[in-house]
Amino acid sequence: MVKRIITLLIIAILSLNCTPNEKQNLDISVTGKVTNQNNVGIPGVSIYVQRGLPGYYVATSYENYEILTTDSSGNYSYIVKNDNYSYRICCGTPAGYTIVGNWMVDVDQSIINSHTVPNVINFRFTR
Repeated sequence: MVKRIITLLIIAILSLNCTPNEKQNLDISVTGKVTNQNNVGIPGVSIYVQRGLPGYYVATSYENYEILTTDSSGNYSYIVKNDNYSYRICCGTPAGYTIVGNWMVDVDQSIINSHTVPNVINFRFTR
């Protein structure tokens, strides 16, 4: 009888410790800064989040999905959801500035060791 009670207690304890697997969060953090030639942040710049469905035989066709605005220090952030779309970040050009480098960057959606890669996408302008 005692053996049976102990066995039932062990089963109950083990059952309580078993929890269903939680869904892994594979959302992607995208952050960045828009700066001028002196590395000073530019506030109020439009950042365009574009997304598109990847094609098998054709290039991905992107369309504007959301528009962000840089804060007073020129920073922005966005969370790309784990879905079937490809994303890219595009930077609008502030009045009086010229872009240095790319104005459009694909979001890296790689998964390494069961984690997504954080994306830091910066844009630089000159007058």
